[in-house]
Amino acid sequence: MKFQKKLLTALLVLMLLIVTACSGSGGENGKNAASTSKGAGEEKVNLRIMWWGSQARHDATLKVIEKFQEKYPHIKVSPEYMGNDGYFDKLATQIAGGNPPDLMQLGNNYPDYVSKDALMDLTPYMGQEINVENFDQNVIEAGAMDGKQYGISLGSNVLGLIYNKALLEKAGLQPPKDNMTWEELEAFGKDAVTKLDKGVYAFADQSFFPHYLNYFLRQQDKTFYRDGAVAFAKEDIENWFNMWKGFREAGIVPTSEATASMSETSPDVSLLVQGKVLMSLVWSNQMSGFQNAMQDELGVSLLPAAKDEKRSGLWIQPSQFMTVSKQSKHPKEAAMFIDFMVNDLEATKILGNDRGIPGSEKVREMLIGEGSDIDKKIYEYFNLSTGTASTMDRELPNISEFDGQLNNAAMAVGFGTKSPAEAATDVVSAAEAAVNKAN
Repeated sequence: MKFQKKLLTALLVLMLLIVTACSGSGGENGKNAASTSKGAGEEKVNLRIMWWGSQARHDATLKVIEKFQEKYPHIKVSPEYMGNDGYFDKLATQIAGGNPPDLMQLGNNYPDYVSKDALMDLTPYMGQEINVENFDQNVIEAGAMDGKQYGISLGSNVLGLIYNKALLEKAGLQPPKDNMTWEELEAFGKDAVTKLDKGVYAFADQSFFPHYLNYFLRQQDKTFYRDGAVAFAKEDIENWFNMWKGFREAGIVPTSEATASMSETSPDVSLLVQGKVLMSLVWSNQMSGFQNAMQDELGVSLLPAAKDEKRSGLWIQPSQFMTVSKQSKHPKEAAMFIDFMVNDLEATKILGNDRGIPGSEKVREMLIGEGSDIDKKIYEYFNLSTGTASTMDRELPNISEFDGQLNNAAMAVGFGTKSPAEAATDVVSAAEAAVNKAN
């Protein structure tokens, strides 16, 4: 009996040892068990991310954050988001206060933040945490300076004239043709306002929109900034303001009083969505946001051509970049989130084209096949644009400060407090100040 009890005890011990060996943390089986619970037992990490955009972008990005946290439960991502109005002021305050977000959405103004020593060099994470194997090389290089990678492009954009097809049909108008001249655009606008309902204009006053102005300049082979200097003259800006003054006098765009009282900070509150204008100039990545905010179907056409055009004013522009603060305590995890945004097929499907045409060929193929009607329309327009666009110029340093001065000058012309020539002088001075500040 004693022998049987000892034998039974020995067998039980042996069984326990076998079970422990099979379920323990060591060996290949242990690795497989750990992989089924990614993030379990890892150090908890908190990241902050900040971006601007429309409500559609906010909703999509929040969903992506949820998906990321499901995949990496040890990483919590706290979002901060707003419209583009005041975004860079808030970001500058946080950086100056030593409390920037780990992840920051920036535009082509990211070199300004490199000069402020605010961004982390992502080179050590390229090909590791951040996979760019399927990216176009020019998209990768767009976020690099002096041999260092400071940002990952979230997509590429191109300017387009979008229009409300329902308003167009109601007024009995034909769609605006691609590459109409500026003179033809004015004639189209004059015809449109005679057929549209009272209080509805052909297009919004966008004389203050810097990229529209730069498009106008590029047609004369000029631009805001080239070879470290301002690359346009006072008479160029005077011509721009005079053209818009003519549009106002013809009743094609709203009065300056009406324009000043209207907000264009996001698609949700735009004049186009409100049905107060027929056409508006937007970036291709904004088209989904506009379409999602309205019932009427949108169409899109190329921008006006110049009679004496020296080169195409259109360019393909990298969209927003996702960057990492140099003060981040968790750069590896921040890099992991960037990779998730641009490579994960479920995440990129949620984000769609809101921040531009994705840089990954694999992602583009997926989106074309599964995209909505507006997504396909954006891709068609993007492909059309690439056939006419010319090389992109480097963005003016400190452009956010220049934007404010351009807006003030445009409004001064609109209200008649300054002549186009006087306002043009202000714009040139603002551009020179922006460049001098960077030198």
